[in-house]
Amino acid sequence: MRLKYDFADQKELDLIHEYSMKMLAENGVVFACEELVELFCSHGFRTDGQIVYMTEADVLKALKTCPSVFPWQGRSSSVTVGGGQTICAPSYGPIYLLEDGYYHKIDRKRYTDFAKLNASSKVLDVSNPNMLDFSFIPETYASDWAMATVLMMDTKPAIGMVDGRLSARNAISMTQEFYGIHDKPVLNSLISVASPSHFSTAMCEALIEYATAGQAVFITPSSMSGMTVPGSIASLLLSNNVETLSGVVAAQMIRPGTPVMYGIQSHGCDLRYGTPSIGSAEQVLIFSAAKAMGSYYDLPVRTGGSSCDAKQVDMQAGIESYATMNATIQSGADLMVHSLGSLESDSSVSFDKFIYDEEILQMVQRVNRGFEVSEETLLYDCFLEAGPGGQFLTLSDDNMEDSLCCYREDYLMTRIANHVSHGTWEESGRKMITDVTKEMWTKRLEEYQMPDITADQKEVLMKYVPGDLLFNEEA
Repeated sequence: MRLKYDFADQKELDLIHEYSMKMLAENGVVFACEELVELFCSHGFRTDGQIVYMTEADVLKALKTCPSVFPWQGRSSSVTVGGGQTICAPSYGPIYLLEDGYYHKIDRKRYTDFAKLNASSKVLDVSNPNMLDFSFIPETYASDWAMATVLMMDTKPAIGMVDGRLSARNAISMTQEFYGIHDKPVLNSLISVASPSHFSTAMCEALIEYATAGQAVFITPSSMSGMTVPGSIASLLLSNNVETLSGVVAAQMIRPGTPVMYGIQSHGCDLRYGTPSIGSAEQVLIFSAAKAMGSYYDLPVRTGGSSCDAKQVDMQAGIESYATMNATIQSGADLMVHSLGSLESDSSVSFDKFIYDEEILQMVQRVNRGFEVSEETLLYDCFLEAGPGGQFLTLSDDNMEDSLCCYREDYLMTRIANHVSHGTWEESGRKMITDVTKEMWTKRLEEYQMPDITADQKEVLMKYVPGDLLFNEEA
């Protein structure tokens, strides 16, 4: 028995598609990059300055060359995008870190500590050099430093850098050379679209680099209802569908067969304050709709996260993050960024929430796994042995083993959520959730061990970042 997901009506999806094709043909999309606009022109697209217009035939042609499943290779492991698993990725771009109740800018130690938690997490499947935004490295080397640092510290597949042409090009070549892999996607990277319908110069240049190199991208608009798109959720989906599909067309035009994901990471907005409402009830609907839209085009989907608007690791954080994570996992989304630690509308993170989100994510995955009903799991022989009014703590060896085996399969053993009585809790020191999580993340940081790298791999990284900046933690 498991929860069934059936979110969108076919007629609703058809209507969004119909108006998306009208908008692409009549309104167009801005690509703020002369090279890319010229490429559109050479392929027969109608353009007007930086605006590119597309037809339904253009979209359908592009979709034909998009793989619905593709590999994403790391140093010691790989994942399959579109293979039925929700791939969980770290945060992306927060500028503050909440620690001991106070917000801090990101320094080198906090960045590398967060990288250690990501690398040692058993629920994260990939790594991300964009996990935190920082300014402690000179701008000339910042992008390459982040890419190199994560390649050193984490062996999982990586998201790439996209801060313009050189940032993207260096991330691709560095990772390929570091892994010694040149014939598979080793990076999957965000191509962000500003609503309404605007690809920045940096995103256009990154898209050209990644598609040309045969690397994967997830095209992802991030709108705010009532501000960057009109006020309805339906209009948000219309705008996002146009934006994502136009990026798909561009990627396939550059290189047919480019691995591409359909992304929506848009948000509600509280117009009373002009701020995102990422942890709202409407966010659950948006994340659910994103998967339905991507599936309509047979594309793997990026959406969701441990999204919340809370400022502390409190009740609001827990409720909102469970709701948004559950919507993501239940929908069957293929990639979830911001999986752990998110606070303040994804602009901040917390070590404590990172640890608790790991357990929340395991709970969500457990709920959506369901449970088996079979002759074996009904455990009928246990009832016969115990009899009416009996108990099940002292069964015979075989029946006890069967009962405990099913118990271990069906029940998640949490480490943070407290299931004891208040008396036992008081006797144990009255620890709050954040007391427990701090003990856990402190221990994780102390026990982290840097993966071994070869002399050749070290030399690769030093082609892009000076050794004293890369290996000297005081730099």
